[in-house]
Amino acid sequence: MKKLVTIFTLILISTLATSCGSIKGGTDAELLTAGNWQLESINGKAIAESDFANGAPTANFSIDYKITGNSGCNQYGGAYNLNDEGGINISQVISTKMFCDGVPGEALYLEALNNVNIAKIDADKLTLFKDTNEVLVFKKAE
Repeated sequence: MKKLVTIFTLILISTLATSCGSIKGGTDAELLTAGNWQLESINGKAIAESDFANGAPTANFSIDYKITGNSGCNQYGGAYNLNDEGGINISQVISTKMFCDGVPGEALYLEALNNVNIAKIDADKLTLFKDTNEVLVFKKAE
């Protein structure tokens, strides 16, 4: 009987430990932090490479709750946090100040990034929402 209680306790602890590793609401923290993401669309519209001086923006989410990337011209960094309902908050975003002539996409991207509050990951796709509106869609960078 004592052996059965010990086995049951170990199974319970193991189940609790593995369930704490993921975030509810479709956002898996391990998938989010496993590599770089490349922007595909902003506000439901596919991005145009011509809107960015140095290619499509990228995002990298680290396990220590930092976000870094290229915003299409400048490098940026900030902080993020996740909650149990699939919520994400990105804050304290700062960027370098290189001059990129006539490219409107960077400002739009950084503004959108600062306004998202929900994250959803499906395989190799990361979608960030502002409430129910799809704001940024990324694909896993190769």
